[in-house]
Amino acid sequence: MSMEFAKVFNFLRGTTLIHQIDPRAKGMMILSYSVLAFVLNDFWLLMGLFLLALPLLFIAKIAPQFFQGMKGLSVLLFIILIINTYAISFYSALTVIMRILILMIVFSTYFQTTIPEDITQSLIKVKVPYSIAYALSLSFRFVPTMAKETEIISEAQLSRGHKLEVGGMINQIKNLFPLLIPLLMSSIRRAFHVAEALETRAFGVKKHPNYYFPLKFKKMDWWVTIFYVVFLAGVIVLWSTESLKIPSWLLFSL
Repeated sequence: MSMEFAKVFNFLRGTTLIHQIDPRAKGMMILSYSVLAFVLNDFWLLMGLFLLALPLLFIAKIAPQFFQGMKGLSVLLFIILIINTYAISFYSALTVIMRILILMIVFSTYFQTTIPEDITQSLIKVKVPYSIAYALSLSFRFVPTMAKETEIISEAQLSRGHKLEVGGMINQIKNLFPLLIPLLMSSIRRAFHVAEALETRAFGVKKHPNYYFPLKFKKMDWWVTIFYVVFLAGVIVLWSTESLKIPSWLLFSL
């Protein structure tokens, strides 16, 4: 599995409509799609949910980066397809893959269009403790960094003649140790640097820090939040009352 997939979590500056939406409103978007992705257990309904989520990538103008990043997950998706097809059915495998794609779209849209500092501020606004909010924001921020560093270390080991994908599964796992040890040491070193930087800036002295650009809920943010609340509640009600019925000609077993 390539580390290209981590690019879908890398923030990209822009002036699109989705970039301008408050992180809390986008959080409601994530909640709606995530809940429905697990509540709905029919492939065709998930396909409809996927088609509703897909335009977000084009509105935010991050579709090329998303599809490039998803190439890194192609091997994992193929493995999931094979295992689920063998264990259950091909139809079930497609359902699982569709859930993963929906979640990747909404989370990618959120992280690629939201400034990391705004993520921290939005979590504090919803009463998450400052230390926890900052830790969560920092962890998401370092995902692309870790992926890039893994790629650099992998290329460095390959230049030294170390082959990562040679032999069976056991040998390939053993071949990862020359990659994992430098990555672990680099991560520990970076953690110390971040801790020292936070300490020199008196992190945690103020329980309620001030922000140069405080988040404000605009009229558009209220409309987005209301839309996704109604959307989530409406689909759940229709699903629970069995009003969302799939045409018989689409009900096939693979």
